[in-house]
Amino acid sequence: MILNNGNLELNPFELTIFEQSYSPMVITTCLLEGDHPKIVYVNDAFTKMTGYGKNEILGKTPRILQGEKTDKEVLKRLKECLKNEEHFEGKTINYTKNGQEYWVEWNISPVYDEKKKLIAFVSIQKDITRAQKLLDHIKLFKKAIDQNHDSIALFNADGEYIHANTAYLRRCGYDISQLVGQNPKILNSGHHSDDFYLDLWKKLLNKKSIEALFCNKNSEGEIYYEKQTVTPIVKDEIIIGFVSIGKNYDKEEKNKQQLNRDLYLDALTKLFNRKMLDLKLKAAVDRYEAAGENFSMMFVDLDNFKMVNDTLGHKEGDKVLSLIAKFLKQHIRKSDDIFRYGGDEFVILLYCIKEENAKKITQKLEELFRGSDIKKQYSIGLSIGVSQYEGESIYDFFKQTDKKMYAKKRENKLDLYGDDLSII
Repeated sequence: MILNNGNLELNPFELTIFEQSYSPMVITTCLLEGDHPKIVYVNDAFTKMTGYGKNEILGKTPRILQGEKTDKEVLKRLKECLKNEEHFEGKTINYTKNGQEYWVEWNISPVYDEKKKLIAFVSIQKDITRAQKLLDHIKLFKKAIDQNHDSIALFNADGEYIHANTAYLRRCGYDISQLVGQNPKILNSGHHSDDFYLDLWKKLLNKKSIEALFCNKNSEGEIYYEKQTVTPIVKDEIIIGFVSIGKNYDKEEKNKQQLNRDLYLDALTKLFNRKMLDLKLKAAVDRYEAAGENFSMMFVDLDNFKMVNDTLGHKEGDKVLSLIAKFLKQHIRKSDDIFRYGGDEFVILLYCIKEENAKKITQKLEELFRGSDIKKQYSIGLSIGVSQYEGESIYDFFKQTDKKMYAKKRENKLDLYGDDLSII
């Protein structure tokens, strides 16, 4: 390559290489001041890219390709590199002859003669419009995900975090740097059973989407609820990742919990009510029939409670019922359930227990109550009937336990009043 008085001379070999190059190529003078640099050579690929014929572009400066959206900062950096005779790489928007925008990527190098004198700059160019549009679409998609109101997270094939949007990070309280490489166990609240997660992963690994309500724990240890759809990302029949989209379910879950409280909790004592007793009793019977899991029922009735209402009033009577509920909660196993059956009657379901142990719990409860402040202050007692379930109908089981409670009540009154049953 020789440059004589602004005219470029290429030997046949160089000319063949440049003309047959798939990449658009431009050669300019090395002068940068004034109306320079000048374009002294373009190949056919360049004319196809820009729409200019060779006779229309030679002798012009590259500014002929620039316009409103050409990045001025990129041009400034380009000029600095050329002044320093340095290699330059960059991209910006240029314009074709008919004014159409296109994205161009430059790779510009200084050219020296045999005396190491700078004689030109050669630019290998590439039309990256399609790639840039795709990149812009990806950026737009990422921005849409990041600004989405729903919580969105992306996981790799091992179930580890890759990305999470702002809504997801706000909900869980972690920074993205704390999540990447972790798996969602970091949010485990202990609310869900192992079977819940096993069933979830079984479906996902079979390339099925799942929808579930998750009870999670954020970085501050606070519980929050999300209804999430988790979908496997599949390529060539292989799972390469997962995407989770979650909706805030705090309000709905709060309403649901309130509804459950209204439906299944006694307003005064905050114990389960008769509706919940029906459900829990049926579930206990189902477990007995399916797995032989034993359970017992205690029927508890207050002695002399009517006297409290008659002498101290119903407000004080309500206070006594609340104190009884608190007493039962304190002295019954956490695994068992307590119900207010109605009035001054309570039912307790004792799970995974044999009859002799259920009777011991009953005796202990009676003993503790005899020494309680409630008995001393209000002169009331407990009559408790207890039965082991043995496969009979729920009606007969309940009737049998109720009968035992009344037998106990009669016994308690005989102890108190002797054989004068006229006062019973």
